[in-house]
Amino acid sequence: MLRRLLPADAPAGGMTSIEPEIVGKIQWLMLFRVAMITVLLGSTLIVNASSEEPFADAGSLALLGLIVGTYLLTIGYAILLPRLRAHTTFAYVQLLGDQMTTLALVLLTGGVESVFNFMLALTVMNGAILLFRKGAWAAAIVSVGLIVFIAARDWVLVPSATSTPAAVRALVQWGVTNVSAVLLVALLAGYLSELLQAAGQRIRSQSVDLEQLRTLNQHILSSLQSGLLSHTFDGRVIYFNQAAERITGLRADDVLFHDVRRVFGRLPMQSPERSAGLSPVDTPARDTGAALSRWEEVFERPDGQTRILGMSRSPLVDPDGTQHGAVIVFQDLTPLRQLEQQIRRSEKFAAIGKMAAGIAHEIRNPLASISGSIQMLQRTQAMDATNKRLMDIVTREIDRLNALITDFLKFARPAPPELARVRLAQLLHEVVEVFRYMQTQSEGGPRYDVDVQIGESIEVVVDPRQIKQVLWNLLNNAIEAMPQGGLVQVSGTAVGPSGAPDEFVELKISDPGVGIPAEHLGRIFDPFFTTKSRGSGLGLALVHRIIEEHGGQIDVTSEPDRGTTFTLRLPSVGRPPLPRQGSPSESLP
Repeated sequence: MLRRLLPADAPAGGMTSIEPEIVGKIQWLMLFRVAMITVLLGSTLIVNASSEEPFADAGSLALLGLIVGTYLLTIGYAILLPRLRAHTTFAYVQLLGDQMTTLALVLLTGGVESVFNFMLALTVMNGAILLFRKGAWAAAIVSVGLIVFIAARDWVLVPSATSTPAAVRALVQWGVTNVSAVLLVALLAGYLSELLQAAGQRIRSQSVDLEQLRTLNQHILSSLQSGLLSHTFDGRVIYFNQAAERITGLRADDVLFHDVRRVFGRLPMQSPERSAGLSPVDTPARDTGAALSRWEEVFERPDGQTRILGMSRSPLVDPDGTQHGAVIVFQDLTPLRQLEQQIRRSEKFAAIGKMAAGIAHEIRNPLASISGSIQMLQRTQAMDATNKRLMDIVTREIDRLNALITDFLKFARPAPPELARVRLAQLLHEVVEVFRYMQTQSEGGPRYDVDVQIGESIEVVVDPRQIKQVLWNLLNNAIEAMPQGGLVQVSGTAVGPSGAPDEFVELKISDPGVGIPAEHLGRIFDPFFTTKSRGSGLGLALVHRIIEEHGGQIDVTSEPDRGTTFTLRLPSVGRPPLPRQGSPSESLP
């Protein structure tokens, strides 16, 4: 089941090539051979050093030559090994070479009487180690042949071996004993080597499965869309997945094995004694004594963005049930909270829309009557200056109240946008031209200007009249935020997926004014919310409503005393907005 979940090229236990293993064993055999020859050479030198003429006889010289030749042969093996591919054949060649060397050593040191006869069985063990049961029996067959050869040589060349029936029996007994020993060694070594091979294959298979399981587990954790962080009781972070990096803006290399409070500064730590209930050692102010398992936290990323994280913590336990720390899972709830805020705002809009007709009927009609009556009274000749001034105040306040109701009705029951394909630059220049004209009519006071940076070819699908109203409201807000005057920056760019038509035009309106306090940012689009002494609280709410009617988006970023930026995203010609449900579809010219 596990292998079906992993790529087809993943290695399977028991199917890997044994060539690398043979190479290692051949290297071990060469090292063992060098050690054996070194011991033999040392003992030979020690024995001959006690004589007056060392290496005077032919036998000693032949033994020395055999030792030196074995050294040279091993060096040649070491040189050839990296250049060969048929390592199994090379292993058989090495075994045969060792057996021939052993034969020469036995013949030089007395044949049947040699103390090195045991090395014939040793080569069988080497064969089992290198090539398992096949190697053991191949070496055993050759060793049996060598034993027979040694016995036959002594039978023919050594007179004492056949001088008496007892000598013949001893020679035969030597041959039978050594043959039996070689065969028994081959049987036992072959059996043990097969067991070792099977155990090795099982271990390799289990190791591969374990590695595959570890890889699969790593892929699962890396593929999670939720951030995952685990830490020990002393607060050291031991895991930080890719989603955690994406959400927090922190790199795993900068977090791992550091204090978890480097990531979440207000995170309460836990003690093993209180792990069952997940009770914090140092409970934060927001905890009321209940077990801290789920909560929300405002997190500030390194790039300055503020995100709302939904977090949960559970104990990190091993299979024995011993807790070693905690696992924290967190998600970015910022889009969800923004959507909830939009839904609440839309609900407010819907409630206000139901009130709009009644308000218009109940207030505007009396206002019209009052206004008409006041105008008739103003025509009366017998009116002193005080009464005339009071009449002017009433008329002015009636006009202001009527304008407020008009704005309210526009907000509560906006007309469906009459969509058209327009050049955004031309629309902007018309609004800015009127804005600058108004500046020239005002005498004294601070001076304002607008800098527009936008491509002339950028087109949007909007209602020109409504978008002009949006731009005018935002420019007025920028002016009111700059009591000492200043420059308003307006820039527009087309945005969309790479290689695809642009879906939106992003328009930014920035001012270097007093900014908006952080506690007010989430409410500036709410109807009737205002911080101005004479504001109605409907200007930005109307802007938001118009942009929403166009299928666009509006966002705001602000820092106190540094300025505010409103970002509008309007549908481009590559993405016509869908008609609102319940409203007639507009056709583009």
